[in-house]
Amino acid sequence: MPVTAAAVVLAAAQAISFSTKDGWSIAASYRPAAKGKATVVLAHGVGSAGVEWTRLAEALAAKGVGTLALDLRGHAGSRRGPPGSTDFTGFDARLAWTAAAGDLRAAAAWLESKGVPAERVAFGGASIGANLASIVAAERKSAPFLLLLSPSNNYRGVMLKTRKGLRTLAAASPADGYALIAVRELEAAKAAEALYPPAGHGVQMFEDPAAFERIVAWTAAAASPR
Repeated sequence: MPVTAAAVVLAAAQAISFSTKDGWSIAASYRPAAKGKATVVLAHGVGSAGVEWTRLAEALAAKGVGTLALDLRGHAGSRRGPPGSTDFTGFDARLAWTAAAGDLRAAAAWLESKGVPAERVAFGGASIGANLASIVAAERKSAPFLLLLSPSNNYRGVMLKTRKGLRTLAAASPADGYALIAVRELEAAKAAEALYPPAGHGVQMFEDPAAFERIVAWTAAAASPR
């Protein structure tokens, strides 16, 4: 498929930042959507950063889908927090992981402040980021879809959430025990379409070409006007 000038423009990422209600400054990479398409707020796993989404973000940009890939609080470019805060290595002792859902809420608010309609703000995540994305997508009735890569029923106290009618794709590889259980349960409950790449955890599953193409195609379809 030829790359159009519009796709090249959309693929260019903008470095942005915004604040959460509890005082964290969150860094993110923003690729605006084409007219009428959704933008996906993307959350990474423990110890990673928003850059892990670059390959997916570029592929989606070529299809007009917007992305906002966060550095979650305590990671990479998002280490400035309220007094007494630590980087992510201190979150387990403080039981602080669930509060990171606030980063995704603030991301949605930032998008809406830039004119993105609430019904075009979707969510996706990998590993603990998948669980965080599920919390915010479940509570926002306007969220059009949810992408879950290697979710678990419970990641470090962050519980996996669902919402009836929320269009969801969940992926886990056969050797990824906790994630596999969670995805099979979502599939059995008809709460998600399931994808089982041959190997990997989170964005590592992109290494399988068929899985990557399926994720891009599903997301592009979900992000288009219905």
